[in-house]
Amino acid sequence: MNRSGSGSADEIKNGPSILIIDDEPDICRLLQLTLVRHGYQVTYVHALNEGMLHLRHQQPDLLFLDIHLPDGSGLDALPVIRQECPALPVITISAYDNGMEKQKALSAGATFFLPKPFSVKHVDELIGIIRH
Repeated sequence: MNRSGSGSADEIKNGPSILIIDDEPDICRLLQLTLVRHGYQVTYVHALNEGMLHLRHQQPDLLFLDIHLPDGSGLDALPVIRQECPALPVITISAYDNGMEKQKALSAGATFFLPKPFSVKHVDELIGIIRH
């Protein structure tokens, strides 16, 4: 399922874009609500294959990538994403925050690691870092 962020026509046309690849609808909606407030156009998909197709056709300005997806591993996809979109900031997200997962994600090319559950404040802080 593909959902786009709501907002004024100017925000949608002119705002930077974010793609969220996560199989949890609640996480996608929380991120979407938070990121739209920052002026982003947000699209989310619930499968890795769908997300990879989206990346190939329309590269976003920022990617949120779940590590554990029903149709594949975000960790396994990171090297391909890095090769095809080398400058794209990637925030990996995972419910498994045992330190090892974070290290694997960062070693595979993630820009940041966001553990689930996360707060809106944490997302706001990450966006502030990425914008500067």
